[in-house]
Amino acid sequence: MGSGIPFANNWAYLETELSWLERLLLVAVSQQRKHLKSVNQVAKNASDKATSDWWQGLIAVKKRAYDDTAPKSSDKPSLGYQKALDKRILLSRASKISLGLPTMQMVLGLSLFEKKLVLMALAPEVQVRYGRLYHYLQTGTNCAVGALPTVELALRLLCRNDVERRRARARLSGENSLIKRQVLQCVEGSSATFLGSQIQLAPAWVEYLLAENPDPSWPLQFIAADRFSQLCRERVTWQELVLADELKQWLQSVIAQPKSRLLLVGEPGVGKERSAIALATHLKQSLHILDLAQVSPQDWSTCLTELDQAKYPVILIKAAHYWLGRNSAIDVAALQQWLTKSSAQIVFIVRNRHLIRHQWRQQLTTIDIPRPDAELRLQLWQHTFPNGVKSMGQVRWTALAEGLALSPGQIIAIGRGTQQLAGGEAITIDHLQQALNQQGQAWKLR
Repeated sequence: MGSGIPFANNWAYLETELSWLERLLLVAVSQQRKHLKSVNQVAKNASDKATSDWWQGLIAVKKRAYDDTAPKSSDKPSLGYQKALDKRILLSRASKISLGLPTMQMVLGLSLFEKKLVLMALAPEVQVRYGRLYHYLQTGTNCAVGALPTVELALRLLCRNDVERRRARARLSGENSLIKRQVLQCVEGSSATFLGSQIQLAPAWVEYLLAENPDPSWPLQFIAADRFSQLCRERVTWQELVLADELKQWLQSVIAQPKSRLLLVGEPGVGKERSAIALATHLKQSLHILDLAQVSPQDWSTCLTELDQAKYPVILIKAAHYWLGRNSAIDVAALQQWLTKSSAQIVFIVRNRHLIRHQWRQQLTTIDIPRPDAELRLQLWQHTFPNGVKSMGQVRWTALAEGLALSPGQIIAIGRGTQQLAGGEAITIDHLQQALNQQGQAWKLR
């Protein structure tokens, strides 16, 4: 691997790591095929194949499954590979060559298992064939579009024994895990169990890890994010944001300016937070959310200091009146310094503009977000149920939008409730009616 040579750039490093991962997967695929062959030799019918995980404990099969022991290729060769890799990483740092994944591992304090798990989650973003290999190892069948890795597959491939698997699983489900820190996310609805959950890398981390020369200071923002703010993993495009066209255009023009300072005003549920998410999505930047209602006044000074050090690209501050209000006990000079010097795009949200002191309103671009009218509510219902609802025609949708003056947040909540009631089945008008009743909306759809 040329252990005495630094990597030319981040992509050269990734190619080396992905080559290692591909070899590991191919060994696992080979052993999986041998396992399936041994099952087919004993199984007499489809029922035997379906219950093979049970009867293999009773019948001696010569060729065991690849997950019963660690792949042989990861015993001694992996130690030599890891040492050579670490040496090249050190040489690259000495040569001022920025490498994304090693920097991430160092800043976030990742274990070797966590680092390899991030690599597994990143691989399908580089080549579809990794997803195809994951799908085969998880199902025993081929799939052109592939799949994301599951927690169970990662534990099988990356851990050598049961002890390592238990420790790795505990680290994944712990309070300081990559999932809790929103670096990784379990795909919603992929499985009813944690082991079967598919793992996906947050979009902001994908962009960072795939950069040719990633900014070495970028991961530092997540150290402060662990304490006071949260990384938002949701993405909302302009097409998905249901607002009046002129309001969208205004938001776009304001956020296009560097170091913008916005104050979004409106009732709870009208879409202030979704608007901030759409702004960050448009800028292709990560969004961090700080809810001042959840921060003790004794911690305000520390919070400001960490915000100043974290260098967030976009930050949303909820319940802004705690800092910007008339009776706020915040250190005005420290807050003013942060607002003046920070390079971040800062978005404050509050229910009523009169809760904000005139001094601060003069420095902010205030945008009122009203409750949607009937036309926008109809669009919201259509966005919430893109596949439609059985027995709900256009007339019923129009009557519902005109008859119930709901906020976007209420419509989204009803949509989620309807999906839960339907489970995996097609959504019907009865599911929607029941969800409306649960939300306290007295409206007859029939």
